[in-house]
Formats: sequence, structure tokens, C-alpha cells
Amino acid sequence: MPFRSPFADVVYPDESGVPCALQYRIAITDTPDRLAVIHLRHTDQTFTSPADSAIARDHTLNRIAESALHGIPVKALRLVVEDLRGAAEYAIEADIDDYIRRGNPYESSHVKAAGSRVRESISIRSESIVAGRTRVQTVHAIPIPTSAEVAHALA
Repeated sequence: MPFRSPFADVVYPDESGVPCALQYRIAITDTPDRLAVIHLRHTDQTFTSPADSAIARDHTLNRIAESALHGIPVKALRLVVEDLRGAAEYAIEADIDDYIRRGNPYESSHVKAAGSRVRESISIRSESIVAGRTRVQTVHAIPIPTSAEVAHALA
């Protein structure tokens, strides 16, 4: 049986900084490669839905990741946003600029580019990218139907 926390309230700003609210919970899958699922449930249409705003979605995601999932590898996190239209899963990626700015480990090398130009190549081990040590984002994510393992953890 997967773990599911009770729903809790969270207040977040929309694009113009107006306060909004929703409920969230965290679930853990019962698969061999366990995943931590952040489930955002938006039910009040007077507030901006995280499904409609990457700013609201990412702000809320980062607050939860920092406070409740600190130290969990980002590759083991999943995000599900549910509103009156249904539920969708969003891919989570690390903000690499923030990761480097915070002094996290990475390797860099200079690679010769066209002409006399040089470009820097950066290599980061995925295990090094953990919640709470860098911002995460979903701004480039396209919502997809919730996967079977994630849906099972939330059911």
C-alpha cells in the first residue's frame, strides 16, 4: 500500500502577486523505484489554477519541495495538478543556473566551437540534483495524463 499524507492547505501568489490557495498532499508509490508524488488539488475557481500558470505551479512546487521533500532526488519527484477539468502530470526539471549559483557539485570543461570561440560544457550527476538544494521548474512541461503508478499512489 503506498503512503499518502492528508491534504494540507498552501497559499501561493498568482502572476500579479495576488494570494491564492489550494490543497496539496504527498504520496509515495509502492513501485521498486519509489517516487514521491506532489498532488496539488485546486477546487476554488476564484483562484488561479496551477494548471493555467507555470508561475503559480512552480512557486508552489518549490515551497513544498523545500519544506517537505528536502534531500529527495529530483528524478524521484512527480507533480500532479488536479482541478475541475481533471488531473495531469507535469515533468519536473532542475533550474541549472540556480543549481550552479548555489555552489552544488558539477564538472565543466571548455569545448572548442566554430572559429576561435570556446563553449563551456557542464556535466551534473542526476543523483546530485535534490529537492531543497536547487529550484525546480515545470515551465517547459506539457501536461500529460497521469501515469498508472502515480494514479495508483493517489487513489
